[in-house]
Amino acid sequence: MRKLYTVIGFVLISTSIAFSQAAVDIPMSASDGSALIQLAVGLDLTATNGIDPALGESDLPPFPPAGVFEFRFDLTPYAGEPLSSYRDYRAPGEPPAFPFSDTVQHRMIWQRSEAGLPIDIQYDLPPNSAMVIQDEFGGILLNLGPLEGSGTATIPGALPLTSAFLYMIYTDIVPVELTSFTAAVVDGSVLLNWTTATETNNRGFEVEKQSGNSNWESIGFVTGKGTTTEPQSYSFTDNNVANGRYTYRLKQIDFDGSFNNSKEIEVQINTPVEFSLSQNYPNPFNPATKINYSVPKDGYVKISVYNVIGQEVAELVNGMIKAGTHEVNFDASGLTSGIYFYKIEANGFSNIKKMTLLR
Repeated sequence: MRKLYTVIGFVLISTSIAFSQAAVDIPMSASDGSALIQLAVGLDLTATNGIDPALGESDLPPFPPAGVFEFRFDLTPYAGEPLSSYRDYRAPGEPPAFPFSDTVQHRMIWQRSEAGLPIDIQYDLPPNSAMVIQDEFGGILLNLGPLEGSGTATIPGALPLTSAFLYMIYTDIVPVELTSFTAAVVDGSVLLNWTTATETNNRGFEVEKQSGNSNWESIGFVTGKGTTTEPQSYSFTDNNVANGRYTYRLKQIDFDGSFNNSKEIEVQINTPVEFSLSQNYPNPFNPATKINYSVPKDGYVKISVYNVIGQEVAELVNGMIKAGTHEVNFDASGLTSGIYFYKIEANGFSNIKKMTLLR
């Protein structure tokens, strides 16, 4: 799964969500008992054979002194220049595309903290993938796999190897690729919308919320579409949210229980400090448009629409309204093209704005 803005009042937070996480992100770790090193391989449409900072890859300095455990991926054979990284993401084919079926080779290099220590590689592979670890002599000395699911692969301490190939085998793999994640505050509720470009084995999304420094809380679940290469849209509403600052994220869960967290978006909900009437959107419109307005305290509110000769043609709001920012829809299906005016009256406050209906 994959910029972050804030919301005040009814303003929309929008994000193109450029995750640092690759589309297919496979976590691993390596240890000889003295230290644990976090690793990752995977696939992304933007990946290259070199260093991709946007995906969290970085070129590492030379190995530490002898006696210190180190484990990393050597990108040199594929990038054509001396490079190494704890992460090694590649493009799914040429041209890059999903679904993807092929074998991708990665070169692992290491230094034990002490001769003779075995190295344990822990892995958590997604569905439709497997891996094989072989020495660079065609698997004569070391040949582990094919491995699937989650587990531990051990490079025996008796083998005096300092490198090996990791082969990732993909079969019609399709990532759950989140392409947008937005939030809007309307009538004291937070409306979350998100879209995916592709999905594979996606059971669904757990919606999580955090207030201040509190723990993350699950507030709902939205069922996914399983496996699809078609764009999908989802939404969730967190109702009756009190004033304050909140953070939301999505926990995308596969059918096998594995999961990935989206980037977080932050929402600020404030009670308005003054009356206001916003310009309708869209404008011009045909045939419907939305009007937002704010009231700083509970009270009577009236919003009406008038034609150019002052005749009332629609009454949108007429009654007691709670303090906050609100939205009302205006459907002009029964009206002719032209200029119209909408007026708010609330506790001595009055304001008029113009809008245009174009057929």
